[in-house]
Amino acid sequence: MTLLRLLVIILLATTSLTQARADNYIEWVGANSGIDWTQGKAQADGAGLAKEGSPPSLAKLMACRAAVVDAQRNLLESVQGVRVEGITVVDKLMVDSDIIKSSVQGLLRGAVISDRRPQPDGTCEITLTAPLAGNFTKQVYTEIFNEKAENDLTETLLRASEWLAEGLRSISLNLITPAHAQDTDPWQAPLDALAGRISALETLLSARPTLDINKSSEPTGLVIDARGSNFIPSMSPKIRKLRAGVIYPDADHQRTRTDRGQLVSLFTRQLETARQHPIVGERPLVLKALRTWGATRTEIVLGTESSERLSKLVSAGLLEDAGVIIVL
Repeated sequence: MTLLRLLVIILLATTSLTQARADNYIEWVGANSGIDWTQGKAQADGAGLAKEGSPPSLAKLMACRAAVVDAQRNLLESVQGVRVEGITVVDKLMVDSDIIKSSVQGLLRGAVISDRRPQPDGTCEITLTAPLAGNFTKQVYTEIFNEKAENDLTETLLRASEWLAEGLRSISLNLITPAHAQDTDPWQAPLDALAGRISALETLLSARPTLDINKSSEPTGLVIDARGSNFIPSMSPKIRKLRAGVIYPDADHQRTRTDRGQLVSLFTRQLETARQHPIVGERPLVLKALRTWGATRTEIVLGTESSERLSKLVSAGLLEDAGVIIVL
């Protein structure tokens, strides 16, 4: 009975592991290398053979060492092909940034052997894995988020200057236009309009309002069901409103993820797997995506109701510490 029970346990564990691997979204970058977006890691296989004439006692060890070198080469190919944002990949960032290049080298040095398979014919097969999260992700996000923050600041300043210029033009026109018979000064109306625009700008740049939400029932994570769309994974996916604006990640999410070296989102193939993933906690909020946005296929559009619901949660800061998974 004990032996039978042990066999059943082993069978169930094996079935569970096989199912988990089947649910993982693995994007193969090369023939022997790819990105496991569900676990957030790069992986690569390598094969090696000992030199001819090697002592039999050392042949297996030398074959596995050669396999490690081959796997490292394939792992580099895998990391270089990681999609960062849109069509941008790590390989391009390495060309433009010595910091990214050094972080990739650190990632490769930190890779671990997750599987070692000596073969009867004297060859050896090795699987290397390296988590994307950590210093590598931190450096990549620092590069792309800082650049976008500078662009956003420039856009905000340009918008502010346009508002001020429009207000000043309005004042000028009213000052040189004969005043109508009024109880107030002729320039009072344009000054009020300018004050309104400045107030709107201050609101835009102010801290987010705090919403009164029941903490005991708030979501512990976010799951976006993007099945049926042509969405593809990247290190920096975006969730957008129906007509305009990115809801997630906002500036706080970007800063938090960068500081922690944490991926913006993980990805999986099955909705139930996403629901049960520890990163989204016990009460994940599940929202259905409408479609992708733009030509890069790395941004998701939500419907009006879902957008409003997610926007409220983001405004309340409830997703700053919560995990996000996108189902493909």
